[in-house]
Amino acid sequence: MSESVFKYCPMCATALIEKDISHMRRPACPACNFIQFLSPKLVVVVVIQYMGKLLLGKRNIEPGRGLWNFCGGYVDLGETVQEAAIREVKEEANLDVQLENLIGIYSSGGGSHVIIAYQASILDNRIHHLTPQHEEVSELAFFAWEELPEFAFSVDEEIVRDWKKLNG
Repeated sequence: MSESVFKYCPMCATALIEKDISHMRRPACPACNFIQFLSPKLVVVVVIQYMGKLLLGKRNIEPGRGLWNFCGGYVDLGETVQEAAIREVKEEANLDVQLENLIGIYSSGGGSHVIIAYQASILDNRIHHLTPQHEEVSELAFFAWEELPEFAFSVDEEIVRDWKKLNG
């Protein structure tokens, strides 16, 4: 799960129990009836094509350390998904982008993430500013779609498939 499950009720400090509520097992308080509803995390992913190749970052963190994926990350409270997508590309690759198309929305049953994928273009073609943010990304590179490396997440393959459909 992506959220912390409380052990004690945040309202009255009673130990929580699991109860069947709305067709799911949920942490609930037997004293005050508080229910903890767990929510998936919202993630944005940005596919950037430049001169016929796709920008990928080599992950420097788990999960998937050493494998490749698109720029992206969590949407912060108070920002739109579009703002988060633009921010994540700036943080991870030091690029300013313009979002163009929604590629798709992805989730899996039992998964803890909902992923929104956008296609974007680099503003002013300022590719010389491409710099990985080494805390999360150790390397950035452009790949032809026929030569894509192993992805960190299976959803990246779905995103490439849908991106290909959009771009003929």
